[in-house]
Amino acid sequence: MHVKRILFLSIILMFGSSPDMFLLAAGSPSGPEPPLASGGIRGRVIDVESQQALSGATIIVEREGSIVTGAIADKRGDFNIPRVEEGHVRLRVRYLGYETHQQDIIISANETLTLQIALQASPHYHRPVEILGDSPEVYRELTGAAQKIDRKNLEAIRPVGTQEILEYVPGVHGFGDDGIGNSRISIGIRGLNPRRSSRVLFLEDGIPIQPAMYVYPNMYYNPPVERLDALEIIKGSASILHGPQTMGGVINYVTRRPRSELGGFTKLSIGTNGYASIFSELGGWGSKTLRPEIQLLYKRGDGFRDNNSFDQVNATLKLNVTPDESSMLYVKANVNYENSQATYTGLTEYSFRTDPTFNPKEDDNFKVFRTSLDLIYTNQVSDRAIATTKGYFAYFDRRWWREYDVFVKAGNFDGQTVEPVPYFEVGDLIRVGNDTDNFGILRTFYSLGVEHSYDFNHDVFSAEANLDFGGRLHFERFIDDRQQGNAVDARSGVYFVKEMDDTTEVVTILGQSHHYETMALSLFAQERLAFGDLTLRFGARLELFEQERIDRLNGARYQDKSSIAFLPGLGLNYQIGEFNLYGGVHRGYTPPSSGTLKVVNFGEDSDDGGLDLKSEKSWNVELGARGAGKFFAFELTGFFLTIEDMVAAARGTAFKNLGRVENYGLEAGGTLALSRLQDFVPDLHFSYTYLQSEVKEGTIESAVIAGADVNIAGNELPYAPRHALTLGLGYSFDFGLSLRCDLRHQTRSFSDFENILRTNNRGDTGPIPAYSILNATAAWKIDDTWQLGLAVKNVADEIYIASRLHSSPRQPEASASSGILVGSRRQATLSVNYHY
Repeated sequence: MHVKRILFLSIILMFGSSPDMFLLAAGSPSGPEPPLASGGIRGRVIDVESQQALSGATIIVEREGSIVTGAIADKRGDFNIPRVEEGHVRLRVRYLGYETHQQDIIISANETLTLQIALQASPHYHRPVEILGDSPEVYRELTGAAQKIDRKNLEAIRPVGTQEILEYVPGVHGFGDDGIGNSRISIGIRGLNPRRSSRVLFLEDGIPIQPAMYVYPNMYYNPPVERLDALEIIKGSASILHGPQTMGGVINYVTRRPRSELGGFTKLSIGTNGYASIFSELGGWGSKTLRPEIQLLYKRGDGFRDNNSFDQVNATLKLNVTPDESSMLYVKANVNYENSQATYTGLTEYSFRTDPTFNPKEDDNFKVFRTSLDLIYTNQVSDRAIATTKGYFAYFDRRWWREYDVFVKAGNFDGQTVEPVPYFEVGDLIRVGNDTDNFGILRTFYSLGVEHSYDFNHDVFSAEANLDFGGRLHFERFIDDRQQGNAVDARSGVYFVKEMDDTTEVVTILGQSHHYETMALSLFAQERLAFGDLTLRFGARLELFEQERIDRLNGARYQDKSSIAFLPGLGLNYQIGEFNLYGGVHRGYTPPSSGTLKVVNFGEDSDDGGLDLKSEKSWNVELGARGAGKFFAFELTGFFLTIEDMVAAARGTAFKNLGRVENYGLEAGGTLALSRLQDFVPDLHFSYTYLQSEVKEGTIESAVIAGADVNIAGNELPYAPRHALTLGLGYSFDFGLSLRCDLRHQTRSFSDFENILRTNNRGDTGPIPAYSILNATAAWKIDDTWQLGLAVKNVADEIYIASRLHSSPRQPEASASSGILVGSRRQATLSVNYHY
C-alpha cells in the first residue's frame, strides 16, 4: 500500500510545478528605446506547404539573449518592425503547430530588411498525437530504427486490417488467428512472442489503447484500418518515452485530425466472403475556434471458415478547440461494438487436409463493447517550450462464450451425433463441440490516466538541444471471470455448484473470479543534443507500480506486489551527405501480466523453491543506416536483444528456471523509384528481416518425454521465422490509375519451445511451414470527387497454416489447445470513394 501513497504524492509534484521556469530564457518583452542609428524589418509569415498566411504569428527580435522588440503578423501574415538598433540580432518566429524559426541577421542603419518566412509544421505540436511527425529532417535524425506508413501507402496497399499492413514493416512478424475483421491481431517484433501482441505497446494518437497495459496488454481491440491516416513503428531507444512495454517497440496508430474546411467522404466496399463496409467522415463545420468531425463505420463479413461471421460498428467524434494562438485542445470520443462467431476451435491434421474451411461451432459467440474518451491539451508556454497534458479513459467489456471441444474419429462423424474419443486416440481425428455445454470468459476493463509533459528547446554550449520530460499516473482494473454454461448456446452461467454429501454441503468451484487493480507512476526524460551533423539522445524512464488481485472464489484472498524499474536509453545519429548512421542501446521491459502472476503465485512460493516474480527485461542494441535521394530511400538495421527472466513465454508454458534468450538479426526496407529513371518502369518496394533466436538458459516440462523436464538451451523461440521477405512493384499513370502487387514469403518457424518437428493427428504440435502470398491492388482517381479501388488478397488462394497460437503440446485435451489455425484465403474487395 506504500506505493499508492507515493503515487498520489507524486501527482502533486507532476502537476503542481509551474512552466514559468521556461520563461527565464525568453527575457522581457520590453527593452530600451533604440538609438537614432537604426533600421527596420518587415515581411510575411506563411505555411511552407500551403503558402497560406499565418495570421497571429509572433515575431521576436533578440540581442545577446534579451528581447528588444517584436510584432504580431496581421490577417495577411504581414508584419512590420520599423525601428531596430543596427548590428547583429536574432529573429525568432513562432506559431502554434509549427516549428520555431530562428535566423541571425544584420540590421543596417536607415535600411529596411524584407523577409518571407515559411514555417514548417512542427513535430512537437503533433507529438501528442504522432511520434515521428511528417518532417523528413526529423526522421533522418532519429537515433534508432523507425518506420512510418503514411496515407499514400495505405491507399496503395489497401489492407483489409492493420495486421496486414504491419507485416510490411521490417522486423515485424505476424501470425493469423482471426477472420476478415482483423480486430484481434497477433504480431511480434524482432522475434518476441506474437500471441495477442502482448509484448508491444500500442497507442492511438499517442494514447494507450490496450485493455490493461500493465496486467493484461493483449490486443483484443484494434482500431479499424478505415479510420487510420498513418502508422508509426518505433523500435529504438526513443521507445523509453513510451511505456511500460519497451522491449519490442511502440506502434502508434495516427487517425485523421479534424479538417479546417467543410467536407468529407464516404467509402463503400463490397467483396467476396460476404464482406461489405461503409465508412463516412464529415468535418470542418463550426467556427475558427471549434471544429468538430464525425466518423461512422459499419462492416461485416462471413470469414474464411464456416460459422465465422462478424458485424462491427465504430463511431468517433472529434473536436479541435483553439481558444487562442498559443493553445489547442483535442477531444476524441469513440464507441466500438463487435459481434462475431469467433472461436478457438482450430483444425486437426485431417480437417486441414480435407476441408480447411471446416468449423462446426455454430453457437460460439464473441461480443465486444468499448468506449473511450481522450483529451490532449497543448500549450505553447514560451517560444522555447510546449506543455502537453493528456487525459484518457476507456471501458472495455468482452463476453466470449465457447462450446467445449472433444475429439471424434473422422470415420464415425456424420455431422449430427458426437462420440468422443480420448486425445491419444490414433488415426484421423476431428475437433468438434461436445454438443452439451459451454463456458464463458467474461472480462471487463477500466483504464484511466493523466500525463503531463514538456518539450523544451534550449542551447547547451554550442549545441542545439531539446528536452522532453514528464510523468504519467495510470490506473486500471481488470475483472477476469469465468462461468460454466449448461447448454451450447448459453449466455449466462454459474461460478460454482452446491451439493449435499450426507449432511455436509459441498461446494464445487466451476469458474473463476479474479479482480486485478494496478496503480502506476511513470517518469520520463530524454535530451537531444545536435552538434552539427552529430545528434545525441539520452534519457531514462522510471516505472513504479503496484499490482493487486482478489480471488473472490477463494475466500476473497488478497495478494499484491510492488515493482520498480529504471529504463535508460542512449542513441546517436551522424549525417554524411544523403546518408545517416545511427545506433543505440536501451533497457527493454515487460511488466508481469495476469498470466505471469498466476504462474508464479505473485512470487509467494519462492522461498519454497517456486518461481519469484520478476519482470521480463532486456538489453536492446541496434546499429544502422538510412538514406534518401531522388531515386531511392532505405533503412538498414542490425539488432541484438538479450532477454532476462522470461517467465510466462507461451500458452501453457512456463520456464521452471527463469529463462535467458538472445535474438539478433538484420532488417532492411526501402524503395527504388525506378519510374523516375525510365517511363513505364515500376517502382520497387522491399522489406526483409533476417532473425536468429536462441534460448541460452531454460528448463520446461517436456511434451515428448512424460514426466520429465528438458533443457531447451540452444533451441529457437516459437514464431520467430528465420527469413521474411516482401517485394512490391507499383506504378502510377498520368490519368490517375495506380497499380501495385506484393509478394510476401515467410520461412518455417517452430510453434513451441521444445522445437518439436513431429506433427500429430490433433494438429497441436509441429512447426509452421513456409508459405508465400501474392496480393494485388488497383486504384483509379477519376477526379477530385470520385475514386475506385480494387484489392485482391492471396490471389492464388494459397491454403496454409497461419499458426497454432492457442495450442500447447503439454495440453493435448481438445478444449485446452486449438490446433491448426488457417491463413486468410482469397479476398477480393471493390470500393468506391465519394468526396464532398
